[in-house]
Amino acid sequence: MAVLQIRVVPDPVLRRKARPVKVIDEAVRRLACDMIETMQAAPGVGLAANQVGVLLRVVTLQMPDEDPFVMINPVITHREGTRTVEEGCLSVPGYVGSIERSVLVRARFIDERSGKHRVEARELLAQAIEHEIDHLNGILYLDHLKSHEDLRQTVAAHEHEDVDFSKPPDLGVAGADGLAVQAGAMGVPSSTTGTPG
Repeated sequence: MAVLQIRVVPDPVLRRKARPVKVIDEAVRRLACDMIETMQAAPGVGLAANQVGVLLRVVTLQMPDEDPFVMINPVITHREGTRTVEEGCLSVPGYVGSIERSVLVRARFIDERSGKHRVEARELLAQAIEHEIDHLNGILYLDHLKSHEDLRQTVAAHEHEDVDFSKPPDLGVAGADGLAVQAGAMGVPSSTTGTPG
């Protein structure tokens, strides 16, 4: 296993849509293991493959005091309610923003052993699933901000010498797939009623 480099805005890979995984082979399992190690080292509660420069639909999540799990080709099948949450992102270091996320989501996915799963998630886990699937679609939490006033600098900003905190994060330009770039980051989990990978 290896800790991978986490891409930060305005890296164009963050604005690209990830491709579905067609075959879950040893390379995909190794990627998932490396993503878990990277997520834990950061530390974070979720990581999408785009964030480590790989355009495959692979997500890793780990709720506080729970084991990590892998979601391959995740799809949200249902959303309920909305709530305002404070969200940050490993790819937008030093900032958090207030955005709206669902209270409950239902999703389906495949794990790294090709097992099929359905999950019903609330609050933190629902937020994390939405956040990471947004990444797979080239969307950042920054895109959900109602205004730039909803984005705030964090104490952690001073730990990133490679980032200019004198102005809001540079969100890049439209990607090759034509996605418009807007101002807008990451999710955080809770628990599931299904059996994650």
